[in-house]
Amino acid sequence: MQKYKQAAIAIAFLTIILSAGICNGFISRDEENESKREKSQKVAILNAFEQGDYDTWKKIITQKGGVFKNIDKEEFERFIAARQAARSGDYDTAINISASLERDLKLKLGEKYLS
Repeated sequence: MQKYKQAAIAIAFLTIILSAGICNGFISRDEENESKREKSQKVAILNAFEQGDYDTWKKIITQKGGVFKNIDKEEFERFIAARQAARSGDYDTAINISASLERDLKLKLGEKYLS
C-alpha cells in the first residue's frame, strides 16, 4: 500500500476514535434529521483537531461520556503530531505515531472500543 494511503487510513481511524463516535466517520447518513447540537459537536471536534485544542476537545468528549474521556493531553498531542506529519508528507512518521498511539489506546481503553 502506498505510504500516503496507509497514513491516511491510520489518521482516519484515530480521528474516529478520538471523536468518540461523534463524527461517525465524518459522514452522517441522514444529515437532514441530525440535530443542530450534533452538527455543532462535529464541527467543534474537527476544529479542535485543526487547532490542536485539547481543552475544547476534552470538554466535548467529557459531555459525551464513555471511556474516551480517559484520553489524556499527551495522547491527543500525539494524534495531532501524526496528522501534521501526514499533511507535511512525512508519512513514515505519521504511520509510526499512529501505530504507537493505537496500540497504547487499545491497552488503555480496551480492545473492544478500538476494534
